[in-house]
Amino acid sequence: MGIETNFGTYVGKMDILSSLATLSFDKRRSEFFTNELLILLKLVDSNQIDHKTLYGSWAGAFGFFQFMPSTIKNHAIDFNKDNHIDLKNSFDAFASAANYLSNMGWKKNSHCFYKIDLNSDIPKKFLNVSAKKIINKKKLKYFKKFIKDYENLGPIDENLNVGIITPDKDIIPGAETLTPAYIVFDNYEKILKWNRSLRFALAVCTLKDNFKNAL
Repeated sequence: MGIETNFGTYVGKMDILSSLATLSFDKRRSEFFTNELLILLKLVDSNQIDHKTLYGSWAGAFGFFQFMPSTIKNHAIDFNKDNHIDLKNSFDAFASAANYLSNMGWKKNSHCFYKIDLNSDIPKKFLNVSAKKIINKKKLKYFKKFIKDYENLGPIDENLNVGIITPDKDIIPGAETLTPAYIVFDNYEKILKWNRSLRFALAVCTLKDNFKNAL
């Protein structure tokens, strides 16, 4: 919510129906946005959403967590039982975001990522710089020999399938290949389904880790 809308303080002012209609006409992603427009019209027609509230991003995203219409259809909840899904209402918005994470397979109390210090002999093919897909994953015990500070990671199941990301490489001029580096787990990849950005997922997981001792 913090990343998407500055904790709900800026949810966008564009007329979402107009935005989606315009983007549907654009041939670059016409099929995707046409489908999103039709889904939204059906949600309005079935009175699940009040069309008067539909102001958000230029790309058709809506509410505190910036849900696209297909995400609203599949994961949003009328948590306060007022017969409308209002993602600018904290009750519906937080319940819908939690339901979305749960449906994606988020595992409570499971690992998200650890920052690591890599040896220079790690094969470069294991270093992911793209958020499209984490490739060349292996069991954690395979990577053990490449991680200098492995003993500082704490108790972790070494049979877990993990990947390694080096998000600054090829993005920040002069960034070192091996620094910073992170070992990422299934929960991290669930966040990537929400937003395909290595930094987005790192930010969300960092906040999650800082919350765990405060709740």
